[in-house]
Amino acid sequence: MAQTQLQRHPVRAAIWGLILGLGVGVYLTFVWPVIGLDDVKTVALKWVVVVGAVMVLSIFWGLFGPAKKPRGMAPAYADVAPPALIEETPPPAPEEAPPPPAEG
Repeated sequence: MAQTQLQRHPVRAAIWGLILGLGVGVYLTFVWPVIGLDDVKTVALKWVVVVGAVMVLSIFWGLFGPAKKPRGMAPAYADVAPPALIEETPPPAPEEAPPPPAEG
């Protein structure tokens, strides 16, 4: 049976990690006020740490997490070598053809 190579998507995971990290930062700042709005530099540093940590975790998940099974069936020709091409000799040119037999 043919083995199918699973594809990993670390760049896609990093993009989704950025989006999730921004959402977690908003949640920790405004909804559940863990990050206080005291100093701009401190808030920015905490946001960078939160977003960076979520991105790193999502990249690791994209690289080492369980992958989806590929859709469809495996190609049938993966196990078998392609058939050899048969080269046929072209018919001889009219000059090279033997003369027709004489009737007689």
